[in-house]
This record gives sequence, structure tokens and C-alpha cells, in this order.
Amino acid sequence: MARLTKTHVVTDFRRSQILDAARVTMARHGLARTTVDQIARAANVAKGTIYLYYRSKAAIVRDALDEGLAALEAATVPAIEAPGTIDEKLHRFLSGMLGHFDRHRDFVELCQFELGVEMRQHARQTFGRIYAAQTQAWERVLRSASGRKAIAGLPPRHTSLVLVGLAHGLAIQRLRGWTDLSIESEAAHATVMIWKGLRRQ
Repeated sequence: MARLTKTHVVTDFRRSQILDAARVTMARHGLARTTVDQIARAANVAKGTIYLYYRSKAAIVRDALDEGLAALEAATVPAIEAPGTIDEKLHRFLSGMLGHFDRHRDFVELCQFELGVEMRQHARQTFGRIYAAQTQAWERVLRSASGRKAIAGLPPRHTSLVLVGLAHGLAIQRLRGWTDLSIESEAAHATVMIWKGLRRQ
């Protein structure tokens, strides 16, 4: 593995600093009303420094969106693929999904309502890829478990789609404020319900 140079480290740090400031500022003021000046002040850097890393506010928004979606994938797909029983995988996956939406609640809501057409399409495509990765990971787990007769004889592909759809639905439910359960309680409750449906009776 190639060693990171000091320039790479500084660039990564500065980009992260700018994106964190952008998310906070956009959540506070809205996407349309947020300016590069405001982002610079929130990041405690000069406006000119922003333009060393980003050509425009749109480029900042795109990177913030991509980083958030990458974090969602990192919080969920490895949780499915890591060793453990199916109910342990379920609990990790649901906790990762719910936790991600809780941590990024304001920015997720902003993206849902204020993104332009082009950015919305980009987000939809990227989110679709992550949805597919989650579904495929669950399909591999369920197909293996089904082959070992460890779960009920449910079709792995369709069961995976339902499982991932349910997790996304629970995350949106939390985003809307329709539940007051803690992440741990909600993940545990959903895990029990799903596992009852999956396990061989």
C-alpha cells in the first residue's frame, strides 16, 4: 500500500472540514440560501481556501452527498457480510441503517426536498447501487442459510428485497419522527420480528 503524502493528508483533512461545515450550514439555512462565504466561516477558513478544493457550491453539495451515501454503505453492507448468526447480522444491519439516518437527519431531509434535478438523479443512482449491494449481500447470506436448512424455505432474492425495504422504511419512519424508540430498542424489536419469520419452525 502506498504511503499517503503530507499533501494528501492535508487535502483529505481540509475537504472533510469543508464538507462537515457545508452539511451543518445547509441544514441550518437551506441549500438555496447557503453561500460559499457561510461555508467558509463555518469551516473557519478563507473563502479562497474553499475554491482551492471545490470549483463551486454544487461541487461541495455533490461531494457531501457522495460521502454521506458512502458512509451508509460502510455502515450496512459489512455488517451483513461479517461473521455471525443471521439474527446478529440483522441487528448489526438495522442498527447501522437507523444510526446513519439519525446521525445525518438534517442533511438527508435537505437532500430529499432541495436537490436539483441533476443532483437528485445522481443521488437516486448512487442510492440504487447501495440498495442493490445490501440486497445482494443478504441474498448470499440467505441462500447459504437455506442450503444448510438453517432457515425456512423462503426465496432468498425476494426475501432480501423485503428485508432491505423494511430497513429503509424503518429509517424513514425515524426521519419523520414517527417513533420515539432508541436505535437499540428499535433494531432489537425489528430483529426479533424478522427472525421469527425467517427461522425454521
